Amino acid sequence: MGSRGKSFAWVILGMTLVFSLGAYNKSISAGERGGFVMNYPATGKDAGGPSPRALTGAVIVTLDSRGIIKRTVQPHVVEIASHVVTNVGDTSRRIRFKTSGFPADTELHSRDRAWNARTGEIERDLAPGAVVDFSMTVRLPDPLPVRSVPVSGTIAIIDASSGKQLSTLPVMFQQSGFATAGDDCCAP
Repeated sequence: MGSRGKSFAWVILGMTLVFSLGAYNKSISAGERGGFVMNYPATGKDAGGPSPRALTGAVIVTLDSRGIIKRTVQPHVVEIASHVVTNVGDTSRRIRFKTSGFPADTELHSRDRAWNARTGEIERDLAPGAVVDFSMTVRLPDPLPVRSVPVSGTIAIIDASSGKQLSTLPVMFQQSGFATAGDDCCAP
């Protein structure tokens, strides 16, 4: 193959890579990530939900919308993220994120410079109205339990100084095709 043929092959390979990454990004945006907002101190619907305009008091991540690339490359890894975790109170607070109910290997993340991954704490005071980000990487069981909500858990925000719980937000990973009646064998 000549120089021109090699150049053409590299261009085709590059274009294939770009389109593959685009398809993967579309796949994960549709079904890998669950977005949410969370407020503290707050209870019930005021604690958060899928968006600032949809405070439902819970986050539901639909597993059915994962694309073929996502199901092939990372079928059991889901990220849920919030760029808007807001101190809606009138006092500066240092907070810690605590989760329960998720698989043991769930990873907590924040891009905040004061984030301590070992403790789950933002190690600085957050003034009223201050916003931080928070995300979790959840590894789902393989195979998934055969029910409409195969995995669920709770994200809690704790006052790092007093230990007082400031807010909780339930998170459910949901799949369709299962009965949801309370008396059904497979309902959550």
